[in-house]
Amino acid sequence: MRDAREPRGRARVAMLTCELDPIRCGGLATMVTALCRALDPARFQPVVVLPRSGHAPPWPHLERRLLPYCAADRYQAGGSEVWLLSNPLLDSEGVIYPEPYDHAGIKKTDEYGERVAELLGALDARLLHLHDAYAYKCLYEARRLGLPTVLTIHRLHEDEPPLAFAEMASAQLATVVTTVSDAYRRERDDFFSARQDVQVIPNGIDLDFWSEDALPPEPAGRAARRRRLLRSLELPERPTFAFVGRFDRDQKGLDVLLDALHAGLEGAPLNLIVAGEGDRALAERTAAAAAAAGDRVRLLRRMLPQDEVRALLAAVDFAVIPSRYEPFGLILIEALAMGAIPVASRVGGLRDVLAGAQPGDPGPGRSFEAGDAAGLAAAMLEMARLALAAPEAMDNARRAARTRAEAYSARRMAARYEALYSATLAAGASPAAGRPAAPSGPPAGRARAREEGANDADRSAT
Repeated sequence: MRDAREPRGRARVAMLTCELDPIRCGGLATMVTALCRALDPARFQPVVVLPRSGHAPPWPHLERRLLPYCAADRYQAGGSEVWLLSNPLLDSEGVIYPEPYDHAGIKKTDEYGERVAELLGALDARLLHLHDAYAYKCLYEARRLGLPTVLTIHRLHEDEPPLAFAEMASAQLATVVTTVSDAYRRERDDFFSARQDVQVIPNGIDLDFWSEDALPPEPAGRAARRRRLLRSLELPERPTFAFVGRFDRDQKGLDVLLDALHAGLEGAPLNLIVAGEGDRALAERTAAAAAAAGDRVRLLRRMLPQDEVRALLAAVDFAVIPSRYEPFGLILIEALAMGAIPVASRVGGLRDVLAGAQPGDPGPGRSFEAGDAAGLAAAMLEMARLALAAPEAMDNARRAARTRAEAYSARRMAARYEALYSATLAAGASPAAGRPAAPSGPPAGRARAREEGANDADRSAT
């Protein structure tokens, strides 16, 4: 639905995602929200469509449409138009990604894509941007309507076969495929080699938010924030590391950190703060490790909101990121921006960011081979001793970290997507190489018919 006051020539881009702040599970919400806010409003209008997932959003409500199989509520969220889709499958009690994925999750995914397809005519979008393949079932309808599509692979889901199938189908049907780091494209050449035109656009963060200047003024600076944090957690004054993320057995590597704590860091002069939630057994193992470690380890068993993550990273000395794989790793950029020196595994986007712009540049912090608990323990111990022996070196590393983060601003990310959107719109909705183009005649008539039907539904709802 185009607003009559919308600037002439501004392209409406439908962002198809399961997450947008404050409806979030992790980094996808951070990235999509930052992209929508950073796009040039004179050129592009973000139109976000996502399942309601049981959430009551804080945005002003504009209208409700009753579609044949769901309700679609339209909101205004800053400069973005947001549609939330609701029915028994899409409004599942606050659960964004149901488990087990092989049953409930794929049913919700299929339902979401089918309902998006119903809504396409009413959205009046000129381009669709799928963030991962959750909306894959709308892709053929998009082709019938002559709409070009961008698919961004934030991570592949071979551990969830139904969604892995959706990714394979989406990669063949989308006009353009992108991913978030050169390293991830190389690591997953088994998937990306099916398309010779895959582009890499690194993620970015809002550097106005992720800045110590955005925190309440503190005359004594980082040292005072650190002392206050340690007092609140009843931890002694010594170098402090933080792990922030999802507890899982597949990706984030919390188990590697716990192995390092047990095997190489007993009695080491450091504190560790673990914040997050997820796998119950892993959370219980973390709680047991914290209890056994006494005054060295604290567990914050909850997903921290973004302002709390920012405050934590602005107070600790180091951020531990022991991922087994990481297509990009927004937490690394957030830590760099807040001056928390990273100790991270050499995988995916983490490897790209830590490598720096110049060959041979070691970058701030330390890295280790993914899954290597002994290597992680050695890196943490080395950094803790360096912080005690040469605090000025830590100040230099923090300055280098903030400089590195500046290369990953949301505005830089948005400029790359703007260029991609413009080129894709100029080229039209050409399908992947070797695929027949959709017929050129029916889509316009279908779009008008679908919009008339949506308007009829809207009138019936009011």
